[in-house]
Amino acid sequence: MPRGIPKKKPDEQEQGQQNGAGRTKGGRINKLQCVRDALAELGNDAQPKDIQDFLKRRFDLDMNTKFIGTYKGTILRGKSGQRGIMRTPAATAPAEVPAATAPAPVPAPPKASPQVEGTNGGISVEDIRAVKALVDRLGADGVRELAEVLSE
Repeated sequence: MPRGIPKKKPDEQEQGQQNGAGRTKGGRINKLQCVRDALAELGNDAQPKDIQDFLKRRFDLDMNTKFIGTYKGTILRGKSGQRGIMRTPAATAPAEVPAATAPAPVPAPPKASPQVEGTNGGISVEDIRAVKALVDRLGADGVRELAEVLSE
């Protein structure tokens, strides 16, 4: 069974065509436009329940508050030009690390740090953070060379 408002027959369209706010040329309701109209009148801080009441009174439209919240978010993000969280690319690592350059000493991890399960001596979360800081500063190849020098 089709959902939404059934299409009118051509003779009914001519008699009852409404090109008011929230309606398309064919007289069908555009829900997103109705929510836009509601936000224009009620303001951007309007709650979905208030918008739902407005839509029922103005357009005789029953709409779920979850859909209203989704439409409201889409509309407001569209105004600000944002499309959600965008990640920035990480800084490129240096191509070559001179062998004579010694890295700055890494501070010792605190004694009460949580341990990663499954290890006897334990690698703490702070240890992992310190290695990640080295990778960010020296690059993966630089840390690999440092590990080779320290393991000799």
